[in-house]
Amino acid sequence: MLLETLATKAVEYFALQVSGGALQKLGADAKDYLQKLVGVIYTHFAGRKEIQQATQNLGVLKEAIIAEAPTNITFREELEDVVSKLLEIEGNQNSGTVNQISTGSGSNINAPQNTGYIAGGDQYFRG
Repeated sequence: MLLETLATKAVEYFALQVSGGALQKLGADAKDYLQKLVGVIYTHFAGRKEIQQATQNLGVLKEAIIAEAPTNITFREELEDVVSKLLEIEGNQNSGTVNQISTGSGSNINAPQNTGYIAGGDQYFRG
């Protein structure tokens, strides 16, 4: 993954997690990965000004990641692993389609990304 892309997405997901909006955007599947991302960033930048300034100025954190990742391979690999998983989850969230087919005696609903209940899914309508 390009370093610029990695840093941008890592900071974006970090901000979502810290602000509490991550689960709304990515869903419960991302919770563990978001926590891991925050842990990787906090662990690596512990006690440094970049992490202290991150909540007010995300650009500082992004620049720190760009500066650090080329020389710290372990950090970069951990970050790439977590960000790749989050991108995959985000892609799956956005690719859901809902198809409804009328068969005359009822309807078939195909909603592959739905993890909840489809209201009225077991009802038949007669005309």
